[in-house]
Amino acid sequence: MHEDIQAPTLLIFRDAISTDTIAMPSSRKPLVADLGFLRLGLLGLAILNTLIAAAYLVASQGSGELPGEEVVGVVVSVMAPLFLVVIFFDYVMCRVRAADAEGEERRQFHRIGRIELAVIGVTLLYWVPFFYSVT
Repeated sequence: MHEDIQAPTLLIFRDAISTDTIAMPSSRKPLVADLGFLRLGLLGLAILNTLIAAAYLVASQGSGELPGEEVVGVVVSVMAPLFLVVIFFDYVMCRVRAADAEGEERRQFHRIGRIELAVIGVTLLYWVPFFYSVT
């Protein structure tokens, strides 16, 4: 009864279509894919760290004390320099990889490096006045 049913076969025609006349889509990956999961997480956490600090600063201006303000203030202010150092190390490694690469891969590492420098700059703009006032 089941002997008459056959599994579908997949036929691949490699040379049936000429690629000379068809416009091929760009092989450039989206920026999120270029960054990668770990680097995207690192940059996201650094930005989130700065946003949490800014939110607590704005919220404490109007109402005095917030619950958990001491813990959040200590953890966030300790994590900021750590994020900066790790992102800077990753930037240096992107520069090393870009020096060895050619073409699209080199442009990819330069793009990643610019994004990391932007995150370092934003984080420094927020945290330098804080650390300057503490010392």
